[in-house]
Amino acid sequence: MVSSLSRLDRPVLGILALCLAGACVIHIRDVWQHGWLPYRFAPFALNVYWTSLTFFDALAAGLLFRRPRAGLALALLIIVSDVGLNLFARFYLRLHLQPLALSLQVLFLLTVLAVTFHARRVGAATLTI
Repeated sequence: MVSSLSRLDRPVLGILALCLAGACVIHIRDVWQHGWLPYRFAPFALNVYWTSLTFFDALAAGLLFRRPRAGLALALLIIVSDVGLNLFARFYLRLHLQPLALSLQVLFLLTVLAVTFHARRVGAATLTI
C-alpha cells in the first residue's frame, strides 16, 4: 500500500474512486440496456469513447487505491477528455446531453484538478520505496 498518504488524503481518493465507480456503473447500465456501443445518437468515435469509459473509469478507480499517482493521472486524463468531448458534443454537434450530468462532470473535473495539485504540492501521491 502507499505509506505516504496522510489520513486525510485517503478518504479524498476514496471519494474520487467512488465517483469513478458510479460513472462506470452508468456506462455498464447503458451497455446492458442498449447493447455494445449504446450511444448510437452520437458519431461513431464518440460512441466508442463513451463506451470505453466503462473500462477506464473502473481502472482509474482501482488505481486510486493501489497506485494513487497513476490513478490521479488517469482520472485527470479521463475527466479532461470527457468534459472536452461532451462540451464539443453539446455545443458544436448540438447533441442533447443532460445539463445536470455535464455540470457534475465539470465539478468533478475541478475536484480532480484540485486534488492533483494538492498531491503534487505536498507529495501525497508518491510511493515510498
